[in-house]
Order: sequence, then C-alpha cells, then structure tokens
Amino acid sequence: MKIAVIGASGFIGENIVNEALSKGHEVVGIFRRNSIPAQNNLTLKKLTIFDEADFEAAIKDCDVIVSAYNPGYYHVAQAERFLDGYKVIFNMAKKLNKHVIAVIGATTLIQYDGELVKDSLVFPKPWIKALEGTDRVFETYKGDTSLKVTFVSPAAEVFDGPLTKQYVYGKDHLIYDSLERSRISVKDLAHAIILECEHPKFVNSRFTIAYQN
Repeated sequence: MKIAVIGASGFIGENIVNEALSKGHEVVGIFRRNSIPAQNNLTLKKLTIFDEADFEAAIKDCDVIVSAYNPGYYHVAQAERFLDGYKVIFNMAKKLNKHVIAVIGATTLIQYDGELVKDSLVFPKPWIKALEGTDRVFETYKGDTSLKVTFVSPAAEVFDGPLTKQYVYGKDHLIYDSLERSRISVKDLAHAIILECEHPKFVNSRFTIAYQN
C-alpha cells in the first residue's frame, strides 16, 4: 500500500510515517519546513498543500491520505487556516477518489455526563483555543457523504511512549482509564491509524482510542 502523510515532520505525523514503513508500506511524506530522516520506501516532498498542482502530483498514486495537518500553533488566523487547509485536502480527495484519515483533536468528544470535552476542565484554555480549527473542520465535514473520510480523535493526552497495542476503541465519548486519565502513546495512535489504512472500519465516521486499564 502507498500512503501519503501530510504533516510528516510533526510529532504525530513522523510516528505515522515510521509505523507505516515498519508494516512494509510505501510512504510519501509531505512536510512544509522541517524534514525527517530518509528511509527506504519513503519519498519526501517539501511543499505546501496550497500549491495544489504539486500537492496533487505528490498524492495521485497513493492509496490513502493520512492528514496530521497543522498550520502552526502560532498562526495569526489558525482556525481559518485549518478550514482552508482541509478544504484543499478534501476537495483533492474527492477529485482523486481517495480515502482521507484526518487526525483532529479530542475537544469535540463527549464526556459521559453529556458535556463536550472542550467545555469541561480536561484541557487548559489555551489548548482549547488552539484546537478551535479542528473542531470547526469536524463540524463542517462530519456529515459530508461525498467524502470518504475517517476522523480520528485521540485521547486527551497523546504522549511520547511505547507501542503497546493495549488500547480500546470508542466513537464519540472520551475514554478514561482506572485512574481517570485519558491517555494514548503516539506510537499506539500511529498503530491504530495504519490499521485503519489497511482495513478501514470507520469511513464516514470517527473513532477515538485510549487506554482503559
């Protein structure tokens, strides 16, 4: 399988690249500024998705697009740039008939008392502000049946930890462990994303993962 990864040099994106390569897939890693180390079966493309001709050329032969797109936490119009970026990504996916797996935040997940995570105390307020763009992307496109899209909302905390494969799946509710933490390692997140590439189960839907024990 040939997988395009947008945001390949980011914390989540680079782990997705490494997981895909470890499973024997070919990867096109798309990044804007900072590169990542060269590896076998990895083609690196330094470009912005807003150069649509270059973007199309990079992904046209890929089987699936994984987006860890982020305009940068200090962009002056971050939420609007998220929407602009995903408009490009999703329009290109429609044009090329590609499945997109979009990694968004946990803030649109629901607490078990019915309150949205973004309205609770799970995240510091500056983080909530930074994730407004992904919230707006999800709300805008979650009902768009002309897309083949899987939204991924990780646990509240994504940390640099080992691959355990001991996570559980959910759909719209935040998952907690026995210590009332909502956590997932970035390597387990990448593992679940590549599984969705290989065996899609959540097309036109959303999933979350976290540890429960």
